[in-house]
Amino acid sequence: MKRCCLMGLFMLAPLTPAVALTPVPDFKLDGYLATWYEIASIRGFLQSRCARDTRTEYSSGDNGALMLESKCLRVDGTAERSEARARPMDPALPSVLKITSVHLLGIWWYPFGRESIVVARAPDGHWLVVGHPSLRYARILARNPTLSDADLKSAAAALAEAQFDLCSMVLTVQTTGRQQPARLCDIVQAITPPTPAPGAVQ
Repeated sequence: MKRCCLMGLFMLAPLTPAVALTPVPDFKLDGYLATWYEIASIRGFLQSRCARDTRTEYSSGDNGALMLESKCLRVDGTAERSEARARPMDPALPSVLKITSVHLLGIWWYPFGRESIVVARAPDGHWLVVGHPSLRYARILARNPTLSDADLKSAAAALAEAQFDLCSMVLTVQTTGRQQPARLCDIVQAITPPTPAPGAVQ
């Protein structure tokens, strides 16, 4: 019966069009090791269960894997928690991870996982942009619950360059960060000075 269930999961795995995302070069696996606060995301399963304070702690696991523990608060204020595992698809390219939350028979099943590609990062590593080639999954993560306008614009520019739709990205409410959800495209427009018309007096 368990074997049949596993086969069913394989058959239900979605086939989605993909684009070629460019992973960040010279990224080390220990660059993930931190608690990362979600600044913005394309809302998926985790985000649908969370109202605020979404964060993920990355720590070292066995055999070169990473342990991921995600936490957030639901609408009613109760805590939500989930666990996953991640490992580089190629040990020489740790900016491309395979992440799975499927844990059966004492095994973490990476074939059911998804790719998470670091497509941009701050020069000092205090924020990351990660996404999936289907363009249906992306997150801006930071080591603090908020980002400056300049950092947010840089992260948004990286997402746009990778062909993600900024209007599908929603800012995550954080207790010590932004207090209202909003589309990333609207926030970027609000913090970007208008371009003067040709011939306008400066």
